Amino acid sequence: MLTPHATHAAQLAISEYLMPCQEECACHSHLVSFHLMAEDKPQRKTSGRNPQRGQPPGGAGGAAAAVAASDGKIKETAPRESGGVGKNRRLASIRSRISIEELKNVYKRQVTLSQDDSVEPLFDPMAKAQECLKVVRGKTGVVYCSQMTNHHCFWDPQHVEKPERLLCILDRCLELGLLQECEQLECRAAKEEEVLNLHSPAHFGLLQTTSGITDQDKLEDLSSRFDSVYFHPGTCKKCPIGSRLQNGFAIVRPPGHHAMESEFCGFCFINNVALATRHALNTHGLSRILIVDWDVHHGQGTQQAFYSDPRVLYFSIHRYEHGSFWPNLRESNYDYIGQGNGKGFNFNVPLNSTGMANQDFLAILHQVLLPVAYEFNPELVVVSAGFDAAIGCPEGEMEVTPGLYAHLTSHLMALAHGKVAVVLEGGYYLPSLAESAAMTLSALLGHPCPSLMDPIIQPSESLQEALLSLVYVQRPYWKCFQYQGSFSLEKVRGDSDPKIFTPSLSFMGLTSSRPLRFPTRDYIEPQTPEALQRVDDKFQSLQQREGVRLRLEPRLCLVYDEGMELHHSLTEGEHPERPERIRRVWEMLCRVGVVERCRVLQSRRAQREEVELVHTKEHMEFMYKLESMDEEELQILQESYKSVYLHPKTNDCALLSAGSLLQVVEEVWQGRARAGVGLIRPPGHHAEPDQPHGFCFYNNVAVAARHAIHNLGCQRVLIVDWDVHHGNGIQHAFEEEPRVLYVSLHRYDHGLFFPSSEDANFDRVGRGPGEGFTINIPWNKSGMGDAEYMAAFTQVVLPVAYQFNPQLVLVAAGFDAARGDPLGGCRTSPECYGHMTSLLSGLAEGRAVLALEGGYNLTTISYCMTLCAKALLGDPMPPLEAQLVPNKSAVQTINDVINTHSKYWSALCFQVDLPLQDVLQQGCGGGPQGVDSGVSGSEASLSPSPISIPSPAKSSPDSSPSTTATTSPYVSAPSSPAKPILMECEVKAGDVQECLPDSKETASSVGARPRTQQQKNSPNRTPHRPRQASNQSVGRQRSTPKKHGKISAAMQAAVASQSLVKGPTGVVCVERDKGGSPVETVVNQCLAFDLWQACSVLPSQPAMKAEVFPEKILQHLCSVSVMSGQHQEGTGDVSLQVAGSVARLLQEVLDGKFQNGMALMQAIDGLHCGVAMAVYSVLGIHRKARVVIVDFGNCVELGILEHVFSHEPRVLVLSVRQCQYASQSTSRNKERCSNFLNIDINCNIAENSRDYLTLAHQVLLPVVYEFQPDLVVMTAAFEWNIYPAFLSNMAGLFMPVTSDRLVMAVEIDQQGSKIAGEGIVGALSTLLGSSWHPKMMLESGSLRPELCQTILQVMKAQQGSWKSLRYHALASLVTSSSGKQESLLLNRLHQQIIKPQEDVSSEPKEQQCLKAGQSVCLVYSESMKEHISYADSTHPECPDRISCIFEQLCNFGIVERCHRLKPREATLQELERVHSSRHIKFMSGLQAMKPSELHHLANSFDSIYLHRRTNHCALLAAGSVLTTVDCVMSGSCQHGMAVVRPPGHHAERNNPCGFCFYNSVGVAAQHAITSHHLERVLVLDWDVHHGNGTQHMFESDPRVLYISIHRYDHGRFFPGSADANYNRVGLKKGKGFNINIPWNNGGMGDAEYLAAFLEVVLPVATEFNPQLVLVSAGFDAAVGDPLGGYNVTPECYGHMTKFLTSVGDGRVIVALEGGYNLTSISYCMTLCAKALLGDPLPSLSGNLTPCQNAVDSLTSVVGAHCKFWSSLNLKGKMVESPRKQNSFKSTQRPISSTTSAQAVDELAASLCQVNIGEASPRRTQTEEKKEETSGAQELYAVVPVSWCPHLEEVQPVPDGTLSTSSACEECHDTSENWCCLTCYKVLCGRFVAEHMLMHGVCEEHHLVLSFSDLSTWCYACDSYVHNPALFEAKRAAHLDKFGLEPPECS
Repeated sequence: MLTPHATHAAQLAISEYLMPCQEECACHSHLVSFHLMAEDKPQRKTSGRNPQRGQPPGGAGGAAAAVAASDGKIKETAPRESGGVGKNRRLASIRSRISIEELKNVYKRQVTLSQDDSVEPLFDPMAKAQECLKVVRGKTGVVYCSQMTNHHCFWDPQHVEKPERLLCILDRCLELGLLQECEQLECRAAKEEEVLNLHSPAHFGLLQTTSGITDQDKLEDLSSRFDSVYFHPGTCKKCPIGSRLQNGFAIVRPPGHHAMESEFCGFCFINNVALATRHALNTHGLSRILIVDWDVHHGQGTQQAFYSDPRVLYFSIHRYEHGSFWPNLRESNYDYIGQGNGKGFNFNVPLNSTGMANQDFLAILHQVLLPVAYEFNPELVVVSAGFDAAIGCPEGEMEVTPGLYAHLTSHLMALAHGKVAVVLEGGYYLPSLAESAAMTLSALLGHPCPSLMDPIIQPSESLQEALLSLVYVQRPYWKCFQYQGSFSLEKVRGDSDPKIFTPSLSFMGLTSSRPLRFPTRDYIEPQTPEALQRVDDKFQSLQQREGVRLRLEPRLCLVYDEGMELHHSLTEGEHPERPERIRRVWEMLCRVGVVERCRVLQSRRAQREEVELVHTKEHMEFMYKLESMDEEELQILQESYKSVYLHPKTNDCALLSAGSLLQVVEEVWQGRARAGVGLIRPPGHHAEPDQPHGFCFYNNVAVAARHAIHNLGCQRVLIVDWDVHHGNGIQHAFEEEPRVLYVSLHRYDHGLFFPSSEDANFDRVGRGPGEGFTINIPWNKSGMGDAEYMAAFTQVVLPVAYQFNPQLVLVAAGFDAARGDPLGGCRTSPECYGHMTSLLSGLAEGRAVLALEGGYNLTTISYCMTLCAKALLGDPMPPLEAQLVPNKSAVQTINDVINTHSKYWSALCFQVDLPLQDVLQQGCGGGPQGVDSGVSGSEASLSPSPISIPSPAKSSPDSSPSTTATTSPYVSAPSSPAKPILMECEVKAGDVQECLPDSKETASSVGARPRTQQQKNSPNRTPHRPRQASNQSVGRQRSTPKKHGKISAAMQAAVASQSLVKGPTGVVCVERDKGGSPVETVVNQCLAFDLWQACSVLPSQPAMKAEVFPEKILQHLCSVSVMSGQHQEGTGDVSLQVAGSVARLLQEVLDGKFQNGMALMQAIDGLHCGVAMAVYSVLGIHRKARVVIVDFGNCVELGILEHVFSHEPRVLVLSVRQCQYASQSTSRNKERCSNFLNIDINCNIAENSRDYLTLAHQVLLPVVYEFQPDLVVMTAAFEWNIYPAFLSNMAGLFMPVTSDRLVMAVEIDQQGSKIAGEGIVGALSTLLGSSWHPKMMLESGSLRPELCQTILQVMKAQQGSWKSLRYHALASLVTSSSGKQESLLLNRLHQQIIKPQEDVSSEPKEQQCLKAGQSVCLVYSESMKEHISYADSTHPECPDRISCIFEQLCNFGIVERCHRLKPREATLQELERVHSSRHIKFMSGLQAMKPSELHHLANSFDSIYLHRRTNHCALLAAGSVLTTVDCVMSGSCQHGMAVVRPPGHHAERNNPCGFCFYNSVGVAAQHAITSHHLERVLVLDWDVHHGNGTQHMFESDPRVLYISIHRYDHGRFFPGSADANYNRVGLKKGKGFNINIPWNNGGMGDAEYLAAFLEVVLPVATEFNPQLVLVSAGFDAAVGDPLGGYNVTPECYGHMTKFLTSVGDGRVIVALEGGYNLTSISYCMTLCAKALLGDPLPSLSGNLTPCQNAVDSLTSVVGAHCKFWSSLNLKGKMVESPRKQNSFKSTQRPISSTTSAQAVDELAASLCQVNIGEASPRRTQTEEKKEETSGAQELYAVVPVSWCPHLEEVQPVPDGTLSTSSACEECHDTSENWCCLTCYKVLCGRFVAEHMLMHGVCEEHHLVLSFSDLSTWCYACDSYVHNPALFEAKRAAHLDKFGLEPPECS
């Protein structure tokens, strides 16, 4: 319905007129479906969980049926229940482990399930290409009827909508012979029910009544009631129908797109296009139809018909002029985008000025129409073809030439299998109407598009504004709009900034009510004769230059010669560039019938003068000499060139290759063929003018381009090079040539991909006159596919190519970017190459020549070249995958190219920023949608993406994707999806707001796609920005799997850390004496090291007494000073000076202006009081801040801090005092603080570095992490400054807790200022981010007994308040069992301690300080991705593991901050230090083996796959780590990162294992010892799998301390060896230097890893004092990893890395090992890199209390190693076990009597000599023997809970008896069985086959009884239970087992 103001505004438009025969004509024209969809082929099924973009979930049929049943009104239908999910499949995501055989069986079951079971079908990348091989273009149908010419206006013979419109079109098409090529369709009468599908009965009834009216006055009167129509008696008799056609043109009148449901309007009676579209939806079951309306008047009738229908995308280009042009509707503007489910599916491009020309319409096509159409992926395209925008039309007043319509049509024919239906609408200047229609029909017939003679200039400013406004309102719904940035109106850059644009709305149409009558006569102003003559002259000139030219020559010529196959490698039988490449392509072209449709040309050799157009004479002579050389000479010579091999026939084949292409070019240029294909080799685009390069000898395409210019007279040649490698040779040949436009799309990888030249980057644009004519589109990651290439074409290639307007197009057609290519690593499909070819064929009048370049998968290149040839033949191309969205890296590349070339090509003018805010108040804004950063957008479309594809109603919101199949026993953790292994979740820096808790946006609104779900429970279509929505709608929108949400939440801190960089460090000095003060002395020392200059210096300022400090503090200051007898004059004033200065420093840090800071002050009595007042003041401003005060002080002001903060829960005070002051307060360690957030620790600390480090590791850090502060304030009295390393060590340990927000307040006295200077310099260096600190000389011997006693007293007193100490005690109080062994180890260890590193380097200490820590080196190589699995493309150890990390490092700006190292291969000598010669020889032999042999051989080893490039990649991985070690040890860098694969830590000396081949870290450690003469190397392995290879290599070597934190599961987790247990401590001299920390349960996370670090790793590492730390950094314990089953966050890895930088000499190298969730590992490695760079790290959050299972593991580790490491041997009185304490609490039976308490103490004392572990069922004899041989004595004790909520599940014992000897009902094992107390099934326990565990999880039966020890276990409570409700079952079991009544239970 028209709005009232719009109907009234129609008076200004075309008037209506009546004619007695309009009804018949209207019905002749209204239904124009052409049966383009009449093949009725079954629709390809898509999983309900992964609908295609633009397709409603549940399939097309359901949606169509819903619409058909409601006359087009969409109804929500109830979703079908998802298929049943078996218990085994449910268990796959719950079980703690699963065997590989079970996993294989699950995978086999899943791949055989039907799609109705919501399982993704297997993906065949060649399926579409294979289906279309036999598909050729069909006929073009045309429909017209002579009766339609009867429709004319009786009272206005000159009316513009006259019969001559139809006749002139038919005459022109007949004149050109176009109609003769078409199949004419017979017309029939339309049925009433067909018309009523769209129009109302009253509307149709009124139309029928006009057939009997002959009175002209009556007809005119009736016409005046409608806007711009006239009636005729006979319009409704027939409608066109036809046979199966490729496409068609309905040459009909009257037009229809203005006709509405119940109103005639604008010459229109029945809406032909809308009715045909509705017919296609309802009759043929289509679900995605694109309507393109390019009539100059807005088709409001069509828009209204589908405004809420998401199955129809309506795209209108019309004149609007802000509403002043007819039909004067507000709804014609760009902001009307649809409503309801159809929101985002209505596109209006309003033209707000006249004179729009070709460049404007091409901009619309490239910038909006094509990107949206490819993302929508229509099944049919319908064109409302009004030609009133053509030149000369008085209605449109536009300047579009007729030839442009051919280009528009040609581009649309690439969509929807070429099914395009064109329906005539307007057009009123008969010459341009006829020519435009003929051009359109010519394009439908497949004729080449004419060249556009008018130069393409920059689109008009008015159109730019319209398109940018349209992008602004639509980009919340379509991901293709990625190329406009965003800006915030809050940060205005000025209205004059050309890089920003703010959309606005204006409407100048009529707003009055609809008139009762409309004019019918004389409302169109006729053109003057002079104006008509000018238009005629202009059109005649244009027609001569741009008219339709029929070309009857063959469509395609082809050249191929077997002689080119003689060139082959003499040394490599299966070299990638082998002769079979062209033979296989030729065979496929013959097989599918392409050859017989082409003209096959005779090949020829290029002449020397032709080749010398590009190449030098010296190069030609070199090539000719090859023919006379023998094979040995050729092999020697080829080593002098890069990536070439030589053969005696090389020159002959290269000449044949170049000459054959010249033959094709000549044939096409001279008009004997429209297009051509050169099936040639060797390739040419790498060949330089003076030398061969990269398989290439003569540059075929360059020679052809020169030949066309110099010998054929061509003026403009476009070369498009889509080979995955940059065509360096072509670029260099034409860098200064403006007649050749060279466009290359290639993989670049920041210069690391072949040919590895910076000339391939986007900023290389040509030189001199050729500047701007070289366009490089460099991809910087692997995996680019259809989405990325199509985006590059629409955004860059096509706009620039049309502006260049070439006369010949040459394509360097390399297909090594296609799927499956062994060298490219990309994912482009054959059909994408076909589409790109089709788009290019619209240029240069179709003169396009393809020359084969690269491509080394024989099957792939055969399909690719075949589809390109079919595209040139005009065959329809299969549609690309829906939702073609380029990834983030590609978007960045394209934006870089546009930004670089916009100054050369005015068509590239749309890269501006749009506002983030909703400036239109219509739900717009928010920036472009986030896109994937890992896999290609085209790859992502094949797998479920919870970000971009909301789950349909058919799938449960909690459902997870299918389980992957793999051959690796690594899969022993909870199973996980197949595709999500490649990219389980994507969290982007731009989408942080969707993760953060404060965001109002729901998860489902992230990246909403333009396809609305129509089922009831489907998510509503919403833009990705935050919007107001009801709770109900938000609930419906949530469709992401729970696991994905968990991972996304875990990544949010890592995502946010991108902006978390090191801020400035503030310093302030509080001096009492001026001139020569101790503070000044220290400052001068800092100045000497350039540290003070790097800080922001604050002036010292006092605080006012009356400001914010309570009087009680000041009074307390005085009282304390007097009592102590140390009161000094002015102490209060000095305290205020300290308070004011420190308060300002604290304020700046909390406000984010400073990262951290240091306050230096002269030794006075006001330190503590001043700091207390400063903290008190700041807390008054930052009321939510939590502060930890770590006070290393003395007893002078002992009570001040406690007095001020005793009742302040936001402050935690940790007070540490020197031994000489501890006598007053030692007893306080035994007291329990009343306030759990206040803890006063008083310790005896001697001058031993290990003393205070042990105190920090074991007590201070655990408590601080549990408190989770926002700021740490560290105070140090002057007594502490005499230890140089103290301050820097403490700062380094506490800074990670609070993201480096730490403030140090340090006292300096006169006597110790020089000594303290070094400590202050080290501390300030640490605050500034440098890892240098003063060398720490560790004393030999055990820890001092006073320290051990103090720590135990504090822990015992504080266990009730701090969980970190309660769950820490067991791991700290195991007494050493052998003092003798300890003494031997310590003596041996400390004999190895070498002098500080000054002795290693000859540089002075000061220079080392300046160099250390200033840089991090990084090594990475794409070549390591060549190691891939032949058999399993979804293998978890995939090549993308390293590329996604490198991309993330680039995104975070880390790569540019690192020193890049050149990777190298490890040498034989280096490898032989750890691997045997036999193993190295085995690896070297892989290159010569066939894939089948490699696959068979891989089965002989444990969990590996083999490839011919495996040895190369493994050598490169090992060598890269070695390079990093050399760089760090040379002093060039302080730290290093090696992003390498394959991993190495499982590789043994003699064989590969577990994805590993060479033990990279093992080789590096031995290299550091041998080549750099190190004596202490720490290897820390935090991969979730035990590094068996590394352990075995160094278990007898005391120079290497190996520490591994891994999952063990009692030996059942890979690698499944007892060597991974805690009791394997090393052999011989290495005994004690092997520490395994084995986790025996799933779900470990930050808390457990942090506890391991603080309680074991850091104490031992500090005592070991390594000279180098090597980290085997596997990230498969990270959250979301498919193999690990753990939940460690990226920030936890960052914290662990940061701790390591404070150990020993501070040299840390992180080398990648495992980790198989690409999102997790990329963020984990990035956080580690930020830690090495000194950036602040996100704080750890959540519960940081380790689970009891982890505590037990750490207990065992400490028990095994306390005899070797004194830092783990805290001797003293044993305190009560926290496990025992908890047990007593849980039973609710506390011991009240003194006797009982004493008994418990005695029991605890008796347990001091044994391990207290978790109770478990009876172990097998084998396990008992194993424990006996280990010498470890264990006692398992447990106290069960007395009640649990699941006791109500216990059922009576059947028949009152139980048989405890029963076997497992599943596996019939009798060794260890349990009985379910709900159903009384007997099943085996976890040490057999876990059948009872599986039963408990699946059936939710929680309580089970052990037949071994008659204990009862609850799975839900994870605890033993002892309750009277269980006595019946226990009694029955006891009677059967022992024959006796059980003792009374109490």
